[in-house]
This record gives sequence, C-alpha cells and structure tokens, in this order.
Amino acid sequence: MPSLPLPLHLGTRPDTHGWARSGGARGRYRLLLIDPYPEDNAYRMNDTEMRAIWFPKLSLPVIAGHTPKHWDVQIIDESRTIVRPDFIDQVVRETGVERLFVGISTQMSCYTPRAYEIADQFRARGVKVCLGGTHATYLPEEAAAHADVVVRFEADDLWPQVLRDFEQGALKPLYEMTAYPTMEHYPHPRVDLLPQGCYMTNQCLQTTRGCHFDCEFCSVSPFNGKSSRRRPVEEVVGEIQRIIEWRRSKLVDQMTTGPVWHRIGTSLRILVGMEGGRIFAFVDDLHNSNRAYCKKLWTALKELNIKWGAQCTLFLGNEPEMVKLAAESGCVAMFVGMESISGDVLAEMNKPFNQEKNFANQIQCFHDHGIMINPGVIFGSDADDESVFETTVEFLIKARVELAYMNILTPLPGTVLFDRMKAEGRIIDTNWANYDGKHVVYRPKRMSPETLQEGFFWANQEFYSYPSIFTRVFATQQRLIPRFEMNRRFRQLVYRTTPKATLTPVARALKALQTQFPAAAQNLQEELIPSALEAIRTTVDNVSEQIDRIVKVKARRAESLKALLIDLEGTLDQINAKALIEKLRETAAQTKLDLVINCRQLRHATPAAIAMLLDRTWVSQLAPGVKVRYVNLKQAYHDALERLALSGSELLSEEGS
Repeated sequence: MPSLPLPLHLGTRPDTHGWARSGGARGRYRLLLIDPYPEDNAYRMNDTEMRAIWFPKLSLPVIAGHTPKHWDVQIIDESRTIVRPDFIDQVVRETGVERLFVGISTQMSCYTPRAYEIADQFRARGVKVCLGGTHATYLPEEAAAHADVVVRFEADDLWPQVLRDFEQGALKPLYEMTAYPTMEHYPHPRVDLLPQGCYMTNQCLQTTRGCHFDCEFCSVSPFNGKSSRRRPVEEVVGEIQRIIEWRRSKLVDQMTTGPVWHRIGTSLRILVGMEGGRIFAFVDDLHNSNRAYCKKLWTALKELNIKWGAQCTLFLGNEPEMVKLAAESGCVAMFVGMESISGDVLAEMNKPFNQEKNFANQIQCFHDHGIMINPGVIFGSDADDESVFETTVEFLIKARVELAYMNILTPLPGTVLFDRMKAEGRIIDTNWANYDGKHVVYRPKRMSPETLQEGFFWANQEFYSYPSIFTRVFATQQRLIPRFEMNRRFRQLVYRTTPKATLTPVARALKALQTQFPAAAQNLQEELIPSALEAIRTTVDNVSEQIDRIVKVKARRAESLKALLIDLEGTLDQINAKALIEKLRETAAQTKLDLVINCRQLRHATPAAIAMLLDRTWVSQLAPGVKVRYVNLKQAYHDALERLALSGSELLSEEGS
C-alpha cells in the first residue's frame, strides 16, 4: 500500500492527504489524526475491494469537526496510506514538536498494537500523543504507557478543552466524559478530509448514538449509552444537502481531469449505480432505535433523491409499512445483527428480541421492497457446536441474503463477554491484534479452538462460492451489477485470506442428526405408553388428538468434547426406533464418540421400541470403544421397563442431561 509521498504537497483546498488549510507555515497548530491499520494485516483490502465493499469510519472526521478553526487538520486512514518514519520526521521538521499534536484512534482493539507503535514513534521525537476510542477507554492504564493523553468515552465535548490545554502547555494525562454529548447542533464531520475515490462511499453521517439493547458481546451500549440520542431531522437533511453539493463538484473534477482511465472508470461506476454522489451510509449502531423518529426522517429523505444504507434490527421486517417507507426514501441496503439462527445462542447473547423462527419472513419483507439484507453472523457461542457452520450457511443461501459478515465470537474489552470469559479462565490469546473476529482467542465449550477456526474458514468460502453467489444475487434484478460486484470482491478477499477448509466428520454427523422420523400411522394408540414425565397427560385416550406422530432428534456435542448428547422428542415406535438406531450406527462410525441419548421429551413410546433401544446386539456392533447411555428413560417409562426383560439395563442412567 502507498506511503505518504515526500515532499508532502499542501494546497489551498483539501487534497487526498487531508490538510484542511493552506500553507504549512510554522506558527500554526497542526493536528494529525490517525486511524491505524497494520500494513501486514492478512485481511487488508486492495484498492478495488475497498471501493466495492467498504466505507470509512466516522470517529476521526467527528473529532476534526470539533477542532477549532485556527488548527490545521489532517486525517490519515492507514487502510489507504501507511504512516512511515520518514513521514513522521518530515512533519516534525515542518511543524515543530511544540505545535504538532497527534490523535490516534483505538476504536478497534485489533488495530491497537499498531496504534501503540505509531504513538511510540511520535513520542520518541518529542511529539505529544493522545489515544482515544473504545480500547483506550476500557484499558486506560495500558494506553497511558504509549500516550501523553488518554481520552475516555465520547470525546466531542472534551476535545476543545484538550486542544486548549495543549496550547497552554497544561495537558492532563486523562480526560473523561462526564455526560453524553447532545446530538443537537452537531458539527458536521469533516468527511472532506478523508481520501477521495478510495471507498464505496465517503458520504457517511450519524443520525443517532447509543443502543438500548445490552448484547453480551457488544461494547456499543457501555460506550455510547443504553438510550438513544437523536439528531434533529432538519440538521440531518441539511448535512446531506451540503454533502451532495460538495460531492457533485468532486465528481465533475474526476470526470474532467486526471488519467483517462480514471475518468472512464468514474463514468462507468455512475452508469451502473455504484457512484453518483448520492449514495450515503448512516453509521449509527442502531438506526431504527425510535419508530417515530425514523418515520419523520425517512419521509424527509424522500425529497432528496438519494440512496442509503444503515444498520437496523431484523425485526423491522415485522412492519411492512415501515420497510416500504424506508425503500421509498432511498434505502437500498440494511446491515442487520442476526448473529445466529439458534434460539439458544441468541438467549445466551442476551438478544431475545431476535426470534429465529421469524428470520425468513423478515428477510423476505425487506426483499419484497428491494432492500438488500446483509446479516452479521457470529460463530462460537457456548451453545454452538460444529454443526453451526453448515446449518447457518444453508439458511443464508436459502434466504437469498445478498452479503453476510461472518465472524468468530470475540471477547472485546469493555463487554460483559470479556469479563465472563476472563473470570472463567477461558481466554487463551491476549494479543490484541487477533481480536478481529477472524481468530479464536478463547476456549469454546462445544468444539475445539481449531475446529472453530476451520469452520469459520469453511463457512466464508462456502457462502462466497460461485454457486452460492449465483443463487443469492440473481434472485432479483434490482441493482444487480453492484450486488454481484460486491459479492465478487468479497469472494476475492475471502479466498485470498483464508486457507482451504473442510468440516469435520462430527460436524456432518451433528447436522445429519437434526432430523425427524415418522411413527406408524395405524393402531398406534393401542400400544403407546405415555411418559410419566408428562404429568398433564394421564392416559393415551384423553389426548389421542394431541399425540405427535413423529420423533424429533436434536444433537449437540458435550462440553467435554468426548460424547454426543442426543435429545429425543415426540413419539417412538418400532418403525422410527429402527430408523433412529440406523442413524446412530452411522454417527458412531463417523465420529467415534460416545452417544448419550436423552429421553426426557419423549411423550409416548411402545414397549417394542424401548426393547429395540436396549438391545445390546446393535450396541455391540458399534465402532470399537463407542459407548451408549440413555438418560431419563427409566424415570419416564419405569412401568414398561419393569415388564420388559432388561437385557440392556446397563445402558440406563438417571444422570441429568
């Protein structure tokens, strides 16, 4: 990636290097704001990938917007331009250490080691350095070892005071927010200081801050507050209008100056809908936090003729009239925090408002109105086993989601998850560079770290395979070229950065075990014995219409990793018992793991089915070393077992599942 060129060119207007004011003469204060990104990061995007699928973070443009006008400001995004020692030396020579101040973001824990590296280089030359953002907020003592100043939480109201103290030589080592800043009269973020033509869009803005949800893995509500602060709609509209005018002049420059291929490329991107100065990204963590506010904002956006994307809850799809309004206002894409298709996982994450049974219909509602859905998915929760990868990818493809951002669960500092994992002694990697959602840094419960890492690789490769892309993208003709291009670039990134991966035999077996078998249709009630655990069902006769004529099978891996726990639910007779036993044979052969079969949810069974389960013949034919145990069978069917010749009684256990 390019480094900042020497000599540094300063103009009378913002250029690709971001100096906000002209000249560069000594005597003016200069603020250098840096968004760190390691040059050797395996997931670093090239130019074409960045322009297709990425937009810049807004934290540093916000800080620049709060900087007094007598300061010259430069923003460097290291995902585009690397800060090298020769550049640092040049800036120090041009400005002098007494008038140069450096602010570095630690908003992403995984880039914090690089932030510390840059900070140390500036401080070695006598330059004052400030660290702020999420990581520095929650680990201020660590950050202080690499900085002269640490700012905790949102810096909006604090920043002018920090700069005044710098000018007066009275910097404090720590500044901490005392109250959340208002979103009214919000200074326009200096998106004009970002490098131009490098991202999918530069046009990013905030309408809200804060999140009233409290997801275990997320640092948003602890950092930005558990309630929503909203900008006045009139101010949002005014900012968009200002950006449209500014961007229009930039596009004219791009199409009339510079290399001919750049001009042609800009024209083509406008033609296919990937450019045009009217694509905006609302970078709110929860754009739809308030229904009335969204209704007012989206109604106002109708008049602006823009296209926009944001992050919202998936359950917005329960309100077709609101989704319709969003589409009419220009919404073309929504990122949604789906996280998992497992209710157990969602409960563990403290995300009960996500209802997996509604996901398909909610996604379809967005699609019906032409809105792309890009779900965030997390692998590795305590309720996940290795079947999660295939079942999740199958669902995402079937639902025709346009993109998916799949990550490994990561216990970030400042989250409840981090505190819990640390207290349980499960964190196995303390290198912050690996806290990027791409590496396993803790010990999972129901799979090994290696299995989780391999499954993550496989899921990304499978989702961005060409068969998957064609199935998902060509389901509709709306914005077909941009959607295909985004998938193609994601595929390029995934296949360049992840090694070829396969699923384990256990993963395949677990998925295969998530099944059901029908019971016999005739004369079933005559032989059925009700489970003693079903207290409300005292006889077969008075619940005859409620009998489940199937047995459902659910499987998961034991936390010890040495056995599969298999839950049976419904009605078991000799027909589906035979099919179940055959499936258990296959599973034992594939996995070589012990089988623990839980009968707690079996409502009815026949004596013949119970006898088949306890027949030592099929158990003795399993793979060497594989053991079978039943839990809650004796308690549920005690009377029936008393009447049977219990040749398999040694298989019974009353241990809880």
